[in-house]
Amino acid sequence: VVGTSKKLEKQYLRLTSAPDPATVRPLPILKQTLELLKDKWRTEQNYTYICDQFKSMRQDLTIQRIKNEFTVQVYEIHARIALEKGDLGEYNQCQTQLKGLYNSGIPGNVMEFTAYRILYFLHTQNWADVNSTMAELTPEQKENEFVRHALNVRSSLATGNFHRFFILYRNAPNMGGYLMDQFCERERVRALIVLCKACRPNLPLEFIQRELSFETEEDLFKFLIDQKAKTLKDSK
Repeated sequence: VVGTSKKLEKQYLRLTSAPDPATVRPLPILKQTLELLKDKWRTEQNYTYICDQFKSMRQDLTIQRIKNEFTVQVYEIHARIALEKGDLGEYNQCQTQLKGLYNSGIPGNVMEFTAYRILYFLHTQNWADVNSTMAELTPEQKENEFVRHALNVRSSLATGNFHRFFILYRNAPNMGGYLMDQFCERERVRALIVLCKACRPNLPLEFIQRELSFETEEDLFKFLIDQKAKTLKDSK
């Protein structure tokens, strides 16, 4: 199928019959659509609209069996936007397609998204996929700054080095911080348990805030309340 539609914007609809070329946008129109969507995302930040439009673009690419650097670009941009908005379902769909596109030899930001894949598996605690991803890495790839950061996060979790984990969290490259947001609270709970056991009977809130990388004291208090922790004011 080669599309003939000239419409830049098109609502995403699941196909229930053979696609009509008149409703499918060819590659030159899709390139214009991408530029339009990038501008709209910068100015409007309407995720519901943007996600719908990107899914529609991905569908038109799939229908026409277009697999090239532009296809990679569409999936990479959609994945980053989904990460920013915490939509891991949509991100994971993009990541899965990107892995196949990269494996077929189409260039893209392979190391950036390899790092995201490792962080995603750490979030889901899928250690088998973490290990298989690591096994596929070459020594050169392991030295890439993005991948090295993700591998250091894995190491910090495996060894229970929470101090190092939260330093890595504060210094995550690219969109890695958004992925780490997804499992940061889980690790804060684990870290707090360790701190409470090690520093009995008292643990200064300033120390907790710094070690667990809370931006504000209010954020720390909300976390402690959610965890039903007891806090006492210093009587001195």
